[in-house]
Amino acid sequence: MNAKFCFQQKQLGATFVTGLIFLVVITLLGITAMKTASMEERMSGNLRDRNLALQAAEMALRYAEQHIRDNDPTTNTPMPVIGVTGFDAACTAGLCYYGTGIAAPGEPGNPGNPAWVTNCTPLCPIAYVAGTVFRVDGIPYTAPALPAGVPAPTYLIEGIRKTPPGSSLRYYYRITVRAQGAKQGTVVQLQEIFRP
Repeated sequence: MNAKFCFQQKQLGATFVTGLIFLVVITLLGITAMKTASMEERMSGNLRDRNLALQAAEMALRYAEQHIRDNDPTTNTPMPVIGVTGFDAACTAGLCYYGTGIAAPGEPGNPGNPAWVTNCTPLCPIAYVAGTVFRVDGIPYTAPALPAGVPAPTYLIEGIRKTPPGSSLRYYYRITVRAQGAKQGTVVQLQEIFRP
Protein backbone atom coordinates (compact mmCIF):
# COMPACT_ATOMS: atom_id res chain seq x y z
CA MET A 1 0.00 0.00 0.00
CA ASN A 2 1.27 3.36 -0.97
CA ALA A 3 0.81 6.22 1.41
CA LYS A 4 1.19 9.68 0.07
CA PHE A 5 1.75 12.48 2.48
CA CYS A 6 1.19 15.86 1.03
CA PHE A 7 2.12 18.83 3.17
CA GLN A 8 1.31 22.14 1.75
CA GLN A 9 3.70 24.82 2.97
CA LYS A 10 3.21 28.45 2.26
CA GLN A 11 6.43 30.35 1.69
CA LEU A 12 6.13 33.68 3.43
CA GLY A 13 9.40 35.20 2.02
CA ALA A 14 10.93 36.06 5.41
CA THR A 15 14.38 34.94 4.29
CA PHE A 16 14.19 37.07 1.16
CA VAL A 17 13.19 40.22 3.09
CA THR A 18 15.88 39.64 5.74
CA GLY A 19 18.51 39.16 3.02
CA LEU A 20 17.47 42.42 1.32
CA ILE A 21 17.69 44.33 4.60
CA PHE A 22 21.22 42.99 5.23
CA LEU A 23 22.20 43.87 1.67
CA VAL A 24 20.95 47.46 2.08
CA VAL A 25 22.79 47.82 5.42
CA ILE A 26 26.06 46.50 3.96
CA THR A 27 25.68 48.82 0.93
CA LEU A 28 25.15 51.85 3.21
CA LEU A 29 28.20 50.88 5.28
CA GLY A 30 30.31 50.59 2.11
CA ILE A 31 29.15 53.98 0.79
CA THR A 32 29.86 55.63 4.16
CA ALA A 33 33.34 54.08 4.28
CA MET A 34 34.10 55.34 0.76
CA LYS A 35 32.89 58.87 1.57
CA THR A 36 34.94 58.92 4.79
CA ALA A 37 38.06 57.73 3.00
CA SER A 38 37.55 60.31 0.26
CA MET A 39 37.08 63.13 2.79
CA GLU A 40 40.17 62.06 4.75
CA GLU A 41 42.20 62.01 1.55
CA ARG A 42 41.09 65.56 0.71
CA MET A 43 41.82 66.70 4.27
CA SER A 44 45.34 65.25 4.18
CA GLY A 45 45.91 66.81 0.72
CA ASN A 46 44.81 70.21 2.01
CA LEU A 47 47.02 69.84 5.09
CA ARG A 48 49.99 68.94 2.89
CA ASP A 49 49.33 71.95 0.66
CA ARG A 50 49.06 74.27 3.66
CA ASN A 51 52.33 72.89 5.01
CA LEU A 52 53.97 73.56 1.63
CA ALA A 53 52.71 77.16 1.76
CA LEU A 54 53.92 77.53 5.36
CA GLN A 55 57.37 76.18 4.43
CA ALA A 56 57.54 78.60 1.49
CA ALA A 57 56.55 81.49 3.78
CA GLU A 58 59.21 80.52 6.33
CA MET A 59 61.81 80.35 3.55
CA ALA A 60 60.74 83.81 2.39
CA LEU A 61 61.09 85.20 5.94
CA ARG A 62 64.67 83.88 6.15
CA TYR A 63 65.28 85.26 2.63
CA ALA A 64 64.00 88.70 3.65
CA GLU A 65 66.18 88.66 6.78
CA GLN A 66 69.23 87.91 4.64
CA HIS A 67 68.13 90.65 2.23
CA ILE A 68 68.13 93.13 5.14
CA ARG A 69 71.43 91.86 6.62
CA ASP A 70 73.32 91.64 3.31
CA ASN A 71 76.37 93.85 3.72
CA ASP A 72 77.78 93.18 0.26
CA PRO A 73 75.27 94.84 -2.12
CA THR A 74 77.09 93.48 -5.20
CA THR A 75 75.86 89.96 -4.36
CA ASN A 76 72.26 91.00 -3.81
CA THR A 77 69.66 91.15 -6.56
CA PRO A 78 67.03 93.03 -4.45
CA MET A 79 67.82 96.62 -3.50
CA PRO A 80 70.20 96.72 -0.51
CA VAL A 81 68.68 97.80 2.80
CA ILE A 82 70.55 100.59 4.60
CA GLY A 83 68.52 102.27 7.34
CA VAL A 84 65.39 103.52 5.60
CA THR A 85 67.15 104.75 2.44
CA GLY A 86 64.93 104.03 -0.56
CA PHE A 87 61.87 103.42 1.65
CA ASP A 88 58.73 105.45 0.97
CA ALA A 89 54.97 105.47 1.71
CA ALA A 90 54.19 104.05 -1.74
CA CYS A 91 56.24 100.92 -0.90
CA THR A 92 58.30 101.36 -4.06
CA ALA A 93 60.30 98.19 -4.73
CA GLY A 94 58.65 96.61 -1.68
CA LEU A 95 60.26 98.99 0.84
CA CYS A 96 57.71 100.89 2.95
CA TYR A 97 58.25 103.80 5.35
CA TYR A 98 55.40 105.94 6.68
CA GLY A 99 57.39 108.46 8.71
CA THR A 100 58.27 108.97 12.34
CA GLY A 101 55.39 108.35 14.73
CA ILE A 102 52.94 107.39 11.95
CA ALA A 103 51.20 104.04 12.27
CA ALA A 104 51.36 101.76 9.27
CA PRO A 105 48.06 101.14 7.42
CA GLY A 106 46.05 98.49 9.24
CA GLU A 107 47.61 99.24 12.64
CA PRO A 108 45.81 100.92 15.55
CA GLY A 109 45.55 104.62 14.81
CA ASN A 110 45.49 104.12 11.04
CA PRO A 111 42.37 102.20 9.96
CA GLY A 112 43.39 102.00 6.29
CA ASN A 113 44.11 98.75 4.51
CA PRO A 114 47.54 97.17 5.07
CA ALA A 115 50.23 98.20 2.60
CA TRP A 116 49.89 94.80 0.97
CA VAL A 117 46.47 95.73 -0.35
CA THR A 118 46.74 99.38 -1.35
CA ASN A 119 50.25 100.78 -1.48
CA CYS A 120 52.10 98.42 -3.79
CA THR A 121 53.35 99.78 -7.08
CA PRO A 122 53.93 97.39 -9.98
CA LEU A 123 57.46 96.79 -8.65
CA CYS A 124 56.11 95.71 -5.28
CA PRO A 125 56.16 93.37 -3.41
CA ILE A 126 59.57 91.69 -3.60
CA ALA A 127 59.59 88.13 -4.93
CA TYR A 128 61.58 85.22 -3.56
CA VAL A 129 64.18 84.06 -6.09
CA ALA A 130 65.81 80.68 -5.50
CA GLY A 131 69.57 80.81 -5.95
CA THR A 132 69.93 84.46 -4.88
CA VAL A 133 73.19 84.91 -2.98
CA PHE A 134 73.46 87.21 0.04
CA ARG A 135 76.74 87.76 1.86
CA VAL A 136 76.75 88.66 5.55
CA ASP A 137 80.14 89.25 7.18
CA GLY A 138 81.80 87.33 4.36
CA ILE A 139 79.58 84.26 4.76
CA PRO A 140 77.40 83.52 1.70
CA TYR A 141 73.75 82.50 1.98
CA THR A 142 72.11 81.02 -1.12
CA ALA A 143 68.31 80.91 -1.23
CA PRO A 144 67.21 77.27 -1.58
CA ALA A 145 64.82 76.02 -4.24
CA LEU A 146 61.12 75.92 -3.43
CA PRO A 147 59.14 72.66 -3.34
CA ALA A 148 57.88 71.53 -6.75
CA GLY A 149 54.68 73.26 -7.88
CA VAL A 150 54.87 76.06 -5.27
CA PRO A 151 54.96 79.60 -6.73
CA ALA A 152 57.48 82.10 -5.41
CA PRO A 153 56.33 83.87 -2.22
CA THR A 154 56.42 87.66 -2.03
CA TYR A 155 57.20 90.04 0.82
CA LEU A 156 57.23 93.66 1.95
CA ILE A 157 59.74 95.29 4.27
CA GLU A 158 58.43 98.16 6.41
CA GLY A 159 61.10 100.35 8.01
CA ILE A 160 60.72 101.50 11.62
CA ARG A 161 63.00 104.14 13.20
CA LYS A 162 63.20 104.13 17.00
CA THR A 163 65.32 106.00 19.50
CA PRO A 164 64.94 104.17 22.82
CA PRO A 165 65.63 106.23 25.98
CA GLY A 166 69.37 106.48 26.63
CA SER A 167 70.19 104.88 23.30
CA SER A 168 71.04 105.88 19.77
CA LEU A 169 68.82 105.59 16.71
CA ARG A 170 67.88 102.00 15.85
CA TYR A 171 66.22 100.52 12.80
CA TYR A 172 63.70 97.70 12.93
CA TYR A 173 61.96 96.09 10.00
CA ARG A 174 58.55 94.53 9.85
CA ILE A 175 58.56 91.78 7.23
CA THR A 176 55.22 90.61 5.84
CA VAL A 177 55.32 87.48 3.69
CA ARG A 178 52.57 86.03 1.51
CA ALA A 179 53.05 82.49 0.22
CA GLN A 180 50.83 80.11 -1.72
CA GLY A 181 50.75 76.33 -1.79
CA ALA A 182 50.48 74.19 -4.90
CA LYS A 183 46.73 74.93 -5.00
CA GLN A 184 45.74 78.51 -5.74
CA GLY A 185 43.39 78.91 -2.77
CA THR A 186 45.97 77.92 -0.15
CA VAL A 187 47.57 81.13 1.14
CA VAL A 188 49.71 81.71 4.23
CA GLN A 189 50.78 85.12 5.51
CA LEU A 190 53.52 85.51 8.11
CA GLN A 191 54.84 88.64 9.74
CA GLU A 192 57.78 89.39 12.03
CA ILE A 193 59.68 92.33 13.43
CA PHE A 194 63.38 91.95 12.63
CA ARG A 195 66.33 93.85 14.04
CA PRO A 196 69.61 93.17 12.22
